[in-house]
Amino acid sequence: MRVPDLLHTLHRHPTLAFRREGEALRVIPAAPPEARPVLAHFKPALLHALGGGERVEASRLLSSPFRLLALLAHALGVERGAVLTLWGEEEPRRYLPPGENLAPHLAWADRNLPPPRRLHLAATSGGWSVDLVAGWEVAVEALAGRTRYLLLLPGLEARGWLEAAGKGLVPPEELSVWRRGEAPSTARGWEEALARLGEVAHAAR
Repeated sequence: MRVPDLLHTLHRHPTLAFRREGEALRVIPAAPPEARPVLAHFKPALLHALGGGERVEASRLLSSPFRLLALLAHALGVERGAVLTLWGEEEPRRYLPPGENLAPHLAWADRNLPPPRRLHLAATSGGWSVDLVAGWEVAVEALAGRTRYLLLLPGLEARGWLEAAGKGLVPPEELSVWRRGEAPSTARGWEEALARLGEVAHAAR
């Protein structure tokens, strides 16, 4: 199961609310049957993305760049030593978030900072990288070489990234793409993923 499956589920059920009660995750109202396998798979990530006793709707997790980044990072497996780069109105700023739980720091940023234009979070080990751009339309998750890439980008930027990946990265071992309103799909290579995005864009017109 891939992160685009989680994004698709949250998008389809925006009024579901998640509440952390100790190490238990309460879903309000009860999750519909089709959502339960995905939510169960990503329960640890959802728990880590919430503060104790906090209640957050799915729509809020998707609409807040900071809250969404915390969820995505924990879905990939946050480790000590991640580097966060934030693009706001000024020059990019780089941070070294302390510890392995990003949620408290990103929840503070959600309450106190204006929404950023772009967020990039990467493990210093090189094991994974998340890129989130305001106005994103497409999610791409790819495992290429020893790095897992997760990108939430506007459609044209997603196509540009896939084209560049086809020229500069090794063939992906895993590749999944998702556009809002469509079911996630897997692709066997960069060109097939580009074609899938084209098919989805054509169908949406």
